[in-house]
Amino acid sequence: MTLSTTATPASPKPRPGRFDSDLPQFWIAVAILVAMGIIPAVLGSSYWEHSFQLMNIYIAVTILQNFLFVDAGQKSFGQGVLLGLGAYGFAVASGINDLPVFVGVLTGIVVAVAGGLLFALPALRVQGFHLGFVTLSAAVVFPQLLLQMDSVTQGLNGISMPTPGLSKPLVLGISPLSILCTLLPIAALAFHYGIRNSRLGRQMRTAAESPEAARSLGINPGHMSSLAFILAALGTGICGVLFVPAVSFVTPQSFLMDVSFIFFFSVVVGGRGQLLGPILGILAVFTIPNMLLVDLAEYKPLIYGFITLIVVIVFPDGIVGTIEEARRKRNQTGGGERAFHLSALTNWLNSLPDHAASETREPIISLKGATKRFGSVVAVDRVDLELRPGEIHGLVGANGSGKTSLLNVLNGFSRMNEGSYTFDKRDVSRASAADIARHGLGRTFQNPRIFPAFSVWNNVRVGLDARQSELPKELRAVLDSMRDDYASGLPTLLSHGQRRLLEVVRVALKDSRVVLFDEPAAGLSAEEREEFSSLIWLLSRKLGTTIVLVEHDLDLVWSIADRITVLETGKRIAQGSPEDLAKDPAVQHLFVGGDHAHA
Repeated sequence: MTLSTTATPASPKPRPGRFDSDLPQFWIAVAILVAMGIIPAVLGSSYWEHSFQLMNIYIAVTILQNFLFVDAGQKSFGQGVLLGLGAYGFAVASGINDLPVFVGVLTGIVVAVAGGLLFALPALRVQGFHLGFVTLSAAVVFPQLLLQMDSVTQGLNGISMPTPGLSKPLVLGISPLSILCTLLPIAALAFHYGIRNSRLGRQMRTAAESPEAARSLGINPGHMSSLAFILAALGTGICGVLFVPAVSFVTPQSFLMDVSFIFFFSVVVGGRGQLLGPILGILAVFTIPNMLLVDLAEYKPLIYGFITLIVVIVFPDGIVGTIEEARRKRNQTGGGERAFHLSALTNWLNSLPDHAASETREPIISLKGATKRFGSVVAVDRVDLELRPGEIHGLVGANGSGKTSLLNVLNGFSRMNEGSYTFDKRDVSRASAADIARHGLGRTFQNPRIFPAFSVWNNVRVGLDARQSELPKELRAVLDSMRDDYASGLPTLLSHGQRRLLEVVRVALKDSRVVLFDEPAAGLSAEEREEFSSLIWLLSRKLGTTIVLVEHDLDLVWSIADRITVLETGKRIAQGSPEDLAKDPAVQHLFVGGDHAHA
């Protein structure tokens, strides 16, 4: 399926999405990292060799901070703690207790991951900068904790652990340590690039931008944030292990709070989400105060803040982000995005045979006595509702009648205070929204959930990622065509109605057995409404999808619905076929001024 375009020879070239410059940045970053790691060693400058080894380690941590901050949406000010845990885990195990090096390496990584798990726990309860404050407290406490645990860490004396074998030159003055410190940030960069372009990465980004949309696609936002912390902690722990031979000596002073500030400020200064950003960010935030302004070392936190302030004023999106935005504007040759239609999807559906009608017509969803209260307000009041396989079921009523509240009960956003809910003979009364979505339910929202960091194609691909069944061969062929057309299209340039259609296509490709549409026709043009109406009909008749349609356009509902339920102040006041309800005096007030006013 391709969401076809009304392309003309004069159609402007699509603007790239925010992440579409990743590949060029990746190779530029690799070249810079290789130069930083190898050239000082070849030139025989031991000072700059050591300095760039430490910088490369810091760059690797910042890359992981960038992934955690932007792709996973987790605000952490405590990555310096994880670096310290990895370093001290290794140094205590092998430097003090003389355990084999591989045991020490494993210990450092495990200790850092344990710290990441501790950071992940509050992420299940708080988000945004509230989470940042929790991790910041860990950065404040960590050096004091190292001092207090002097029986294990040797306190202020620190741990000396020279590794002359790693510093011995192999060829052209390049040591194994220089090679490791070069490969480490490259590996972190490859991880960031790879996960960003993977199904898991898209799910993490979806959960970060819209937890509601994520749950409706079967994604658990808490699991995504926890996994992101663990992955970042794993990589940061490896950085901590390599930190020990790079400096040969670790003390609590190596992991003061300002180390965590370096990583966070470097992401902001370099450009949030940009692959090249951490390198330029570290060069600006770390090199200037620590190498060029050594005499002002005691003012480092102030210098970090000052540099960040100046860069943010001059480069609002960070150094790389601002340059990339200027480049995109310069390369934009037209004003606007190509039109977005459903014709290709409807053409594919039209080519399918009619779905066999269920002989038993047993309900796929059954609500009995569903009640949802918000304090003293009863949003859903003892509603009984049965949805049959393949039917289009309209849900209408005035504003405040409980339509969206009922949808939230159906997809698990709201749990009932009373009543029972079965989905395909399975009791899901207490199931989470993600569980219900994985069982075969999808939905759209009154305000379309579109992800601006993704291209148009990747916005649709999120629905494909959530699909439980295998793609038909014919559909796969047209999706390949769609990828070619929309791989770099910006969803932010689509109109409100076009964004709605994009969300509709995403939920259709999820291949749910039941789909809840919450006012999907709002903002659509007459042509788009016709396309949408055709899509609803075909999903029902060709794929056997059960449709629940909440819509204020009663003409649309009456033209395609098999049955309609009418709500008023949270109660079901009528239910039946469109023809029967049009004659029902109890619902005549809905038709004032409409085509059915005198039906």
